[in-house]
Amino acid sequence: MPVSIGLPIVSSCSVESCGYNHDGCHAGAISVGGAHGACHTFVDTESKGGADATAAVGACSLEECQHNENLMCTADSIAVGGSTDVADCLTFAARV
Repeated sequence: MPVSIGLPIVSSCSVESCGYNHDGCHAGAISVGGAHGACHTFVDTESKGGADATAAVGACSLEECQHNENLMCTADSIAVGGSTDVADCLTFAARV
């Protein structure tokens, strides 16, 4: 399954309990948002699944992030891991 050109990839995910995380994030694409940049695609399960390709960031509703332009992530890639919630965008950077 090809990833849409221009979407940043999920370069790493340290959330072992997510069903899409097995040797990298394998959701087709993730959405990021909420108060602390939560990965809205997180699925807490022991089952592993998803696409063959590495996930991309399909949407981001964190308008206060400097990487957000028109509700899309402009970072080259993002890291996902535990922060405030179980699975958060660790690449979040507040606008100055």
